[in-house]
Amino acid sequence: MIEAILSGMTFGLALAFMLGPVFFTLLQTSLQEGLKAGIHVAAGVFLSDSILIVFCFVFASQLQLMNEHKETMGLVGGSVLCIFGLFQAFKKTKVKDVQDQKKAVHAQYLLKGFMLNTLNPMVLIFWLSVVGIVSVREQYTRIDELAFFLSVVLTVFCTDFLKCLGANRLKRVLNDKVIHRMNLVTGIILIGFGLEMLLRVLIKLN
Repeated sequence: MIEAILSGMTFGLALAFMLGPVFFTLLQTSLQEGLKAGIHVAAGVFLSDSILIVFCFVFASQLQLMNEHKETMGLVGGSVLCIFGLFQAFKKTKVKDVQDQKKAVHAQYLLKGFMLNTLNPMVLIFWLSVVGIVSVREQYTRIDELAFFLSVVLTVFCTDFLKCLGANRLKRVLNDKVIHRMNLVTGIILIGFGLEMLLRVLIKLN
C-alpha cells in the first residue's frame, strides 16, 4: 500500500502543475475573488475528479475491461498518457493567460470548478486511461488501487489549496521561461508513467 500511496502522490503532483484552464482559473479566482472562492473552485475540481474516477472504474468493470482486456487497456492507457505528456511538455502557454481579467469568476465557485473539469472531454479520457494502466499493476489489490486514486486526488486538492494561498506570490514568479520548465517537467513525469505501463504489458505479453 505504501508504494501505491507514494506513486499516487507523485502522479498527483504532476497533475497539480499541469498548466491548463483549472490552474489559471484557480489563480485568477483567488487573486480577484479571495482565498475562499479559490478553495471552492478547488473543491469543485476535487469532486469532479472523484466522480469521474468512480465512473471510469464502473464503466471498465461492467465491460469486463479490467479482467478480460487488461493488456489492451494497459497499452491504450499507457499510449494515451504518453501523448498527454508530450502535449504537456511542448505546450505553449503565456503569462497573459494569468493576467487576463476576463477569467474572473463571479458565479457559484464550487459549481464553476466542477463544470470546468467535468465538461472537458479530455479529462474523462485521461482518467479512463489511468484506470487502465493501474489495472495492469498485478501486485495491486483493490485496497492498493483505492489508495492510489485517493492519494492522487488528495494531493491535487492540497496543492490546489496551496496555489490559492500563494496566488499573489506565484503570479509574480510566473514568466514564459518558468511556465515552459513546469510544462516540461510535468510532461516528462506523465510520459514516465505511460512508458512504465507499456513496458509492464509488453514484458507480460512476451
